[in-house]
This record gives sequence, C-alpha cells and structure tokens, in this order.
Amino acid sequence: MPGSWQLLFDDGDLLVIDKPSGLPVLPAGGFLEHTLLRLLERRHSEEAGGDAADMPRPVHRLGRFTSGLLVCARRPTTRAWLSDQLRESTAGAARQVGEAPCCRKLYRALTEPLPLPLKLGESITLSTPIGRRPHPLLNQVWCAAADGEPGALAARSTLKLLERRPGADLVEVAIASGRPHQIRIHAAALGAPLLGDPLYLPGGLARAEVLPGEGGYRLHAHRLVLLRPDGELLELEAPLPEGLGLLGSGA
Repeated sequence: MPGSWQLLFDDGDLLVIDKPSGLPVLPAGGFLEHTLLRLLERRHSEEAGGDAADMPRPVHRLGRFTSGLLVCARRPTTRAWLSDQLRESTAGAARQVGEAPCCRKLYRALTEPLPLPLKLGESITLSTPIGRRPHPLLNQVWCAAADGEPGALAARSTLKLLERRPGADLVEVAIASGRPHQIRIHAAALGAPLLGDPLYLPGGLARAEVLPGEGGYRLHAHRLVLLRPDGELLELEAPLPEGLGLLGSGA
C-alpha cells in the first residue's frame, strides 16, 4: 500500500500533494492508521516536535483509488474557506450570471465506450441526482437517483471525450459539485462506467456484492484552479499516471 506522495505546493499554510491511488484520505472501515491523515500527523510530529497547532489537514476527500491533487491547509480558517469552494464550486446563488467560477476541478478517467456519437473534443453535461439506496453489505450506498427523489442531491459534471481506444474512452471530467462518488456514478448513469469499476453498473446503480472502496478503475484529479484567501488564483496540475495521457502525445 502506498505511503508516500509528491509535494506539489506549500506556502506555509496551503499544502497540495499528488495523492497516490490506493491510499485512503481519512480513517474509516478497516483503514485506521495507514491513511493520508495519519501519515501527515506522524510526519508533522517528527518535523515539528509534536506541535499540532499548524499540522496540515485535508480540506476535502478523494476516493481511496482516485489519485491526484489533494488540498490540505494548516490554518482552520483557510480550511473552511477552501472547503466551501471545493464543496460547491459553482453554486449559482453565490455568483452573478456569466461570472466565471472561482474554483475549477478537472479529472481524467478511462470509461467503457460511451454510448453517444460524441466527436473528439465534444462535451456532454450530466446532471443525474445522487442519493442513497439500500445495500446488503453497507445498509446504504450512494447511487444514481431520480429527479425529485427524497434526499437526493443535485449534481453536475461535464464530460469531454479526449480519445477513443479499443474497448475504452479517455475522458476529461469537470465537476461543479462534490457529491460522493460523483464521477463514477455519472459515468455509469450515462451508460459508460469507469473502466474496471467493480461497483457501479450501467445506469448508475450498485452491485450488491461489492463495496465502494474496492478498486480497479482509473480516475485522476489532474488540474485545479482555486481562489486563495488572499484573493490570488492558484493553478495546479498533477502529472498524469500511465494510461491516462493521450496515446503517442505524452499529454
């Protein structure tokens, strides 16, 4: 299991790392100590002599098998500021019509072949709500939901086709909300689950015999633009893992 990562940015408060696939962010289930949070705590304790006042803590989560940009911050006020942006980065009530979002999150993924005649570079907006459904192993699990279903959360993603491959499509996904398993659910709801995703079926429902934490899919938080508390825009990019670049181009 991975226990290290690449540091991409650190200004003394804000810290951004390239999280490896397979490393949980927070303790849960069977992962209590070997998580990114616990590893950050140990590293900070060794470097700072046990002073926990300015220990960097994750601002948001990535799935255990999702790699890429993970934002941490040392100051509670900074974490609150950034968490609000990352949780609902394009909330219409907070912006004027036509105003650009202050936060933009872009992911790369491999999906099963898209059931749509999209041309390379074309996009489709996905807005399937996400809600909880009964699950025999977990009691409940996040899945695609129907419009107006009680407890369902509004969600929006924009999927762009980058490359057609034999048996798979390479896509870029921009998310305008931060719902649980949003990209996995939206891709499945479209009819093209992430390639190798053991949980979500075409249509967006979950297999009864699989847990959400099981891996096999390829999903990478590739680019991030966010507004820092000082008003400056920060643009970051995590290197693409093997298989998620355009074939023959290195992109």
